[in-house]
Amino acid sequence: MKASWILSLSALLFIGCNANQEIISETDQVVEEAVPVIQPIAGLESSIQQFKVNGIKKDTIFLSNGGSVIFEENSFVDSDGNPVKGEVDVSWEEFHTLGDIIASGIPMKYDSAGVEFDLVSGGMFTISASQNEKPVEIAEGKSATVNMVSLQDTPCYNFYELDEKSGDWAYETTKSGELIEKEEKAQEESTATSSIIDVELDTRKFIDLRDLDIVGWKTRSPISKKDKRWLTANYSNARLFKSETEGWYMIEVKTADGERKYDVEPYLMDQALADSKKNSTLLEKELGGLVEYQRNLAAGKVIRSIEIDGFGTYNWDIINKRENSLPLFAKFDLPENVDLRLVSLFLISPDENAVVKYDAKGASQFSFDPNLSNCLIAIMPDNSLMSVSDKGFNKARSLSSGSSCTFSFEKTNIKLKSPNDIMSHINALI
Repeated sequence: MKASWILSLSALLFIGCNANQEIISETDQVVEEAVPVIQPIAGLESSIQQFKVNGIKKDTIFLSNGGSVIFEENSFVDSDGNPVKGEVDVSWEEFHTLGDIIASGIPMKYDSAGVEFDLVSGGMFTISASQNEKPVEIAEGKSATVNMVSLQDTPCYNFYELDEKSGDWAYETTKSGELIEKEEKAQEESTATSSIIDVELDTRKFIDLRDLDIVGWKTRSPISKKDKRWLTANYSNARLFKSETEGWYMIEVKTADGERKYDVEPYLMDQALADSKKNSTLLEKELGGLVEYQRNLAAGKVIRSIEIDGFGTYNWDIINKRENSLPLFAKFDLPENVDLRLVSLFLISPDENAVVKYDAKGASQFSFDPNLSNCLIAIMPDNSLMSVSDKGFNKARSLSSGSSCTFSFEKTNIKLKSPNDIMSHINALI
């Protein structure tokens, strides 16, 4: 009797435990929310251009920079596939500058046969349409012709469509852009007689240079951009001497590949402030390298045309294949009291027109071209900015492949309000 009572109790406990397990398994399931592929930086969103088009007739929207989008007649259907009549609202965003791309939150990685590459954009855009605030799509068998103005005049770019669920770019085609025909005045020959070199040199042994507020070095004759990049890359090997020419100094740089010499004179703060507007612009261009980039963007160089059969995010791109890449294990020295998961950190190479996003916690596959200008920016959770200038890469340039390197970020007084703020700061970092 006692034995059968024990067996009955055991059976009840067994059934009770299983039932409880079922209840737990049903009620305690964790529902993971999908993380959006496109994650724009809050407060830095680009302005969306809005247009109205005729849903029945062939219609064209004209973009503010000279581009256009052409829709065929009867181009739109609703979510059920029914033809859409009346006016349709079209939303358009485009991204050109490095600041645009950073703020957009659009991923810039491309996977090919299991190998991940960084993309260099010739212009991206996002396009969508709606009627009465309900989304509409392009009808089957129809397409929209997008004529997009691009700064980049490299003939051929690849065209990709973004899968906004997976974050993968799907290659569509490769096409050449057409140069924009413009009536341009003949450019005046350059009157520059010197260049400004932005390097710090040890001047302690020169009595006549003591107590001078030196902001750079002015060359006796112009030097090429390539020479300036080379000089920056070999910054640690630069030494200052008296020149054989009276009143001048000489920067000498010796490397395993040879040596170069430049006759220079100190460029002082009061000289910079006293320069004319023309010379100030020249100085800014010499030290920054992005002024001309931004000016050309406003004008546009190329129209890139493509037919799309659906709305979404698209990109004219080429894969960034660095000829001279230095891979490092990167550590980022950022404030300890900041949640690094909320920090957006980017390597920027204006010479490559490339932006690469990295994890603020560190990167085991960090790489850059030591012969080009580079900088790092970290956008903090409150949109304040920390950065590493091109000079901050000099230590990294001296390391061997695969070494560990810590990049020390400096605080700025900048709180970002637009992509243009990013561009302005990049200009000061290079």
